[in-house]
Amino acid sequence: MTTDLALDTLEARGLIRLAAAQPELEYLFRHALLQDTAYESLLKQERRSLHQVVGTALEELYPDRVGEMAAVLARHFEQAGDTDKAIDYLKQAAKFAIDRNAITEAYELYGRASALLPPYDETAPAQVRRRRIEIELGRAQAGFTFLGDEEQHQILAPLVAQSAQLGDLRLEADVHLAVALQRQLHGGRPVDDPELALSLDRVNEIGRELNDPLIAALATSIVGLYEIFSGRMLEGVARLEEVQPLLEQKRDFVGSSFALVALAIGYARLGDFDKAQESVRKSKALAEQGDVVVRVDALIGESTLHSIRGDLEAAVPLAMQCTQLAEAAGASACVVASNFVLGDAYMRQGQFAAAKIAFDRSEEIAQVTEQRVFAPSIAAYLRSLGAAMGDFDAHGHTFDQSIEEARDIGDLFGEATIVWKRAETEAKKPVAERDEAKMLADYATATASFADMGARPFVARIDREWGHELLALGRHDEGRAKLTAARDLMAELGIQREADELTAELAA
Repeated sequence: MTTDLALDTLEARGLIRLAAAQPELEYLFRHALLQDTAYESLLKQERRSLHQVVGTALEELYPDRVGEMAAVLARHFEQAGDTDKAIDYLKQAAKFAIDRNAITEAYELYGRASALLPPYDETAPAQVRRRRIEIELGRAQAGFTFLGDEEQHQILAPLVAQSAQLGDLRLEADVHLAVALQRQLHGGRPVDDPELALSLDRVNEIGRELNDPLIAALATSIVGLYEIFSGRMLEGVARLEEVQPLLEQKRDFVGSSFALVALAIGYARLGDFDKAQESVRKSKALAEQGDVVVRVDALIGESTLHSIRGDLEAAVPLAMQCTQLAEAAGASACVVASNFVLGDAYMRQGQFAAAKIAFDRSEEIAQVTEQRVFAPSIAAYLRSLGAAMGDFDAHGHTFDQSIEEARDIGDLFGEATIVWKRAETEAKKPVAERDEAKMLADYATATASFADMGARPFVARIDREWGHELLALGRHDEGRAKLTAARDLMAELGIQREADELTAELAA
């Protein structure tokens, strides 16, 4: 009765309001400041006790809703000082957040769990050490697409020795896979990155020790992914073809989705569009069961396929969708890649202002997150785009600097692209300022490089540009020969619209 009277008095004074009468009476404070004041008026021990009671009650009332309630439960047990329960619920809440595509929220939840852990102690019980490794690994994986190189390294580096000491081979393999993927996607190569080489070797050793082909396949996929994106497409495609069925079983490793999308992009770069389309279909089917990063990866693969195939009307909306999803999820690596695809498509459509916005965003995020893989090519595209817009004194890296950066990370594809864009930029200069010999030499070098990689769509497009420049120089026979070669290769590859355009041009 006393409680009812007190509630009536508070309601009459406008301090609280009735929120629900059924199934139980529920009141809310009319202002957050009132709630804060009431909360702060409690003694610290009273607060802790109340949080413990509420947390325990929620556990009992909603045993089937632990996932969605995990963050709330974690907060109550944190405030109650029940650290073990708080950590367990923070882990569950982080996994629930990842399932809902809230990767930044998951990273923050893992971070809170990490802050509650005691410092690492190699003499602590195995269960305590395992929990720390799992939480730190979860934090690195949640932040994989937006953390900078150094931030990732600080999280992962200590886990190598800690997981080895623990003796759980599967957990150790997961740590090394995360290290290898992080090192490689930030420009590392097994030949000159000891940490990357060590992690790949250790994963292979563990695969043999456990007689588990899936573990070894994951290491192979990381190598194959690097080979495709660095221009060694034939080798990379062969590796990923071999392990693709096994990769589809490991949906909880972000590198699996990267590798499957890389296979689609590898096929597209080689001009094998039917196989690329089938790989895109498989990656999209897997993406339906994965988080937002996996879905964005699949869309990047699909938009890249359309772009290389020359279907820019399909590539642009897909790439725009990628950028929006990636920005919303905070997946910075996907923001870089999707804006790069979008910028290239806009540039080829002649939408230069839109292309600059996309490339500028891609470059900005690549610099902030230290993504060395994209940086040289983005810089080259921006210089070529500047020339198309009449700016021949664009700031930023020169073509020579970009080529050196691409060579430093072993990116043959990037190097060939930069040389191509240098030729393209030279061709846009006023005739009196143009170095024609250098321009033609760059076209020849880029064509030869792409031909060595088997990147036939790129050979065809450079031949077309090269042919136009030869015609402009009055070298008609050579120019027509290049245009004819470009037309025939495009027709063979099924890039039909561009082939038809060249047929009409040659006839005229």
